[in-house]
Amino acid sequence: MKQIILLSMTVISILLLQTAASHNAFATDSSDTVKPTITTQGDIYKISTIPTPVSLSILAVDDVDGQIRVDCDKTSKTIFQIGKTTVRCYTIDSAGNEARASFVVTVGDNFVKIPDWVKNLTQYWVNQQMSDEQYAASLKYLIEQKIVHVPYSIQTTDDPSLEIPIWIKTNSQKWIDGVMSNDEFSIGVQWMLERGLIQF
Repeated sequence: MKQIILLSMTVISILLLQTAASHNAFATDSSDTVKPTITTQGDIYKISTIPTPVSLSILAVDDVDGQIRVDCDKTSKTIFQIGKTTVRCYTIDSAGNEARASFVVTVGDNFVKIPDWVKNLTQYWVNQQMSDEQYAASLKYLIEQKIVHVPYSIQTTDDPSLEIPIWIKTNSQKWIDGVMSNDEFSIGVQWMLERGLIQF
């Protein structure tokens, strides 16, 4: 009789433990539904005429687990070939929430680099809230600081009296509206550089 009672108590204890475990697992899964956040450097541009290693800084943080592991298909100091390479990253937290991120590494000496926020500056100029001279001076500063990069030949004139032609302003509006690529927009910037409207 005692053995039956002990056996019954053991079975009940096991069932209670299983129920508690299931409840805890359910509570964890249902309470944490927030995806982790992957932070990267954004798109990276490396000036080089040969394949070159590129340092990557990637961080994954979860609101419950804190900093967690993140895996990418390229690691820091990977040698990147000339051209554009997309790096894809993935992470998962303890509750099974997944997150993905990607960015582009561009290696070369003939690439175009124009941050998206430069469109705001260009919109001021297109709307005549900034003169041609002010816009050219702003582009000069961004190029000198290597914030903007466009390939161009040597200046063919140093006549600062030249005005920026209307086709550049028209193309600028198309670029702002997203119907023209950075590469296409850069043709106008290259034209200004080669003709001395942007003085160095």
